[in-house]
Amino acid sequence: MKRLAIVDDDVILLTFLQSLFEERGYEVTVFSDSEEALQSLEDNCPDAVLTDVLMPKLSGFELCRKLRAAEAFGKVPIFLMSAKHSIGELSKSMMAGADEYIIKPFQPEELCLKLEQVYKRKNNPIRIKPNEG
Repeated sequence: MKRLAIVDDDVILLTFLQSLFEERGYEVTVFSDSEEALQSLEDNCPDAVLTDVLMPKLSGFELCRKLRAAEAFGKVPIFLMSAKHSIGELSKSMMAGADEYIIKPFQPEELCLKLEQVYKRKNNPIRIKPNEG
């Protein structure tokens, strides 16, 4: 079973995402506090992390950087979510080590598809055979 950690201070969205991914067979751990998430995740590395950018104590960018500093998180997909839609925010997320930057509001199915695609690439790298002909 795929283990997903979701970090967001919006309890309604957190509950929705937990339900969405549990229905798809994920084991989901939720955190409404980013510092609490960091402490817990350092000891219990999930298969992927989905976190909001604008968090009260530790921003999603900071959480991502701190997780990436730990060897165990080198290959763990990390998605950052934000309502801010700018190249600057996208750039900050990539510099922090995020795999994806999801703009709120988003389509739930799109988020699920993106997460599945990242899992597939992690476990089965994409290989394209050269065209013979």
